[in-house]
Amino acid sequence: NERLKPTNFEDIIAVLALYRPGPMESGMLDDFVERKHGRAKITYMFDELEPILKPTYGVIVYQEQVMQIVQTIGGFSLGGADVVRRAMGKKIKSEMDRLKGEFADGAVKKGFDRKKAEELFDLIVKFAGYGFNKSHSAAYAMITFQTSYLKAYYPQEFMAALLTSEQDNTDKIVKYVDEVKRLGIKLAPPDIKKSFIEFSATKDGDEEVILFGLGAIKGVGKTAIKSIIKAREEKQFESLSDFISRVDTTKVNKKVLESLIKSGSLDCFGYSRRALLENIEHIVSAGAECARAKKMAENSLFGDSAEMVTARVEIEDLDEFDPRDILDLEKETMGFYISGHPLDSYREEIEKIPHTLSSDIDTIADGSEALFIGKVEEVTTKISKKGNKFGILNIMDFHGNIELTVFEKMLNKLEGMDIDHEPLAFKVQVNKDNQFTRIRVMKIMSLDESKKEHVQTKIEEKPKEPIIVKINLSQKSDILDRLYGLVKNFQGNREFKLIISSTRGDVVFDLRDRVDESIINEISNIEGVEKVA
Repeated sequence: NERLKPTNFEDIIAVLALYRPGPMESGMLDDFVERKHGRAKITYMFDELEPILKPTYGVIVYQEQVMQIVQTIGGFSLGGADVVRRAMGKKIKSEMDRLKGEFADGAVKKGFDRKKAEELFDLIVKFAGYGFNKSHSAAYAMITFQTSYLKAYYPQEFMAALLTSEQDNTDKIVKYVDEVKRLGIKLAPPDIKKSFIEFSATKDGDEEVILFGLGAIKGVGKTAIKSIIKAREEKQFESLSDFISRVDTTKVNKKVLESLIKSGSLDCFGYSRRALLENIEHIVSAGAECARAKKMAENSLFGDSAEMVTARVEIEDLDEFDPRDILDLEKETMGFYISGHPLDSYREEIEKIPHTLSSDIDTIADGSEALFIGKVEEVTTKISKKGNKFGILNIMDFHGNIELTVFEKMLNKLEGMDIDHEPLAFKVQVNKDNQFTRIRVMKIMSLDESKKEHVQTKIEEKPKEPIIVKINLSQKSDILDRLYGLVKNFQGNREFKLIISSTRGDVVFDLRDRVDESIINEISNIEGVEKVA
């Protein structure tokens, strides 16, 4: 979008259709951008194509445009145009040759030049391989526009909602927290006096901040959080003693308290995290004693006395942990660093080097190279069955951790590098086999060395959701044969699942064959087959 600089809704629809590996590798996306900004000339083979292709600057982007062109120039009916669209998805040469002849004949009848019409058909075939369904892209574009608007004008609220939606997914949280920092928004640590289950937009003085949600702290269940918030709604917590007196200690137990302390949620009571952790037994005991006193006071003559049912937590404050230890406690309880990051002093330098983040490993194509940059957290040395020495490196970057395997030669190189203080760059090759991803380290470099290294990283297209169809066991037996024939003729990259339903229940079959989404139209023509997803 930085290159495209969309100025209307049509641009957003188009860029979502074009921002995929196929169109990008073919140069369609670059062509689209250059034409939009007047750096490349927009031409139409026939004047009649202008109304169809003007919204996309003369580039054939959508399946609907293909259908409109064969109608307008080739004289095809709407049904005939759909046949052309489906045939292009199948790529059967004999069928394509027949349709090309029909298209040229229809064009001549409408007064167009046959040779130019044949050239146009060849062009359509070239683009049709990358053509996207415009109605799908428009739906995504609407969501893109709405979320972009919210992010631009309500960034705190938008990012808080995004963080909440993924608060059980540490990998996503880390990615979004990095974006929060990039936007210049302060992310405040959790605060037992202010935080809710979810992340929330609030103010720290005059500064707008996002307050960390208690629900994203590991070891603190929703039941405990709800009991804390319920007590807080009755009256704000005034001190540590007041807090431990009024919460339900059967829910806010020692494990919960440990997580709250380590995450910084109890910093507001004025004690260091070290002091709170070293005195946790005393705090828990005071809470339990208070709970017993409350129970005894229920039927007592002095049951209304606040003094009798208030815990007295008197602990000596201690010097705080080292900043690095604080970061470790935060990572343990929240999955990442919130007060800072061990790589913060290198952030500006690292961001200038094109590299792949640990959170994006799933997007790298099989066989592609990648460059990871991070600090070596741990080196585990092992001996292979053949007696060769190798090492497993735990690398930490801004989005998390990744494990890399290196052989003896590279282990020796690491020994001469300052791995305790400086981040390193790792040029790797990524190989994927079904559910397994293997990362082979090709080269280890300093940050300066990595600036001169050429790394060609290819991104794979995100797999779509499986196509799921359902048939009843009582249906005609030829339905299965027809479905099997379609699966063989419509090979693609989407999973295909078949549900066979009977009075005893449903049986789900995962077919090994991958199918093209154009199979959906064919399936809809078979009576007795229900598309589930």
